[in-house]
Amino acid sequence: MAKKVGKDAKVTIGVAGTALIAGMGTWNMSGITTESFDASAFQDNWKTYLYGMKDGGTITFNGWLDPDDTTGQNVLIAANAKNSSLNSLCFFVDNTKYFVPNQTTGYLGPGANSTGMGTPGLSSVNITDIAITADKSGVETISFTAKVNGCMAFV
Repeated sequence: MAKKVGKDAKVTIGVAGTALIAGMGTWNMSGITTESFDASAFQDNWKTYLYGMKDGGTITFNGWLDPDDTTGQNVLIAANAKNSSLNSLCFFVDNTKYFVPNQTTGYLGPGANSTGMGTPGLSSVNITDIAITADKSGVETISFTAKVNGCMAFV
């Protein structure tokens, strides 16, 4: 099993990694969850469940604040302010492999022809929270939270 070193990760805007989000040092993806509904009845000895819709999860990422990062951090701040969806926010695990909101692959994504996912490529993320922290004894930091619309594909 191949292992990845966290220092090789990065967050970019653009599938080719063209716009690096400056200063990022961590990212965390919660992954897909599925609703479950208790379908048990009186006299049952075991619970049974029906499964509902899937949720693409949440992604958090943070690092050092860089107000001069006009192609990265400032783009995310503007997307949050304007409620704009981002369909090319990439979370790299190394220099070539990454997670991106997209239905054109089947790994960690339902595939282009899956029921209920709509037209391929319509997945996106929305920046739902931004937090900036300043401490007199440290470097200023910025944290982003993104909600996944659809799912993330591993490419």
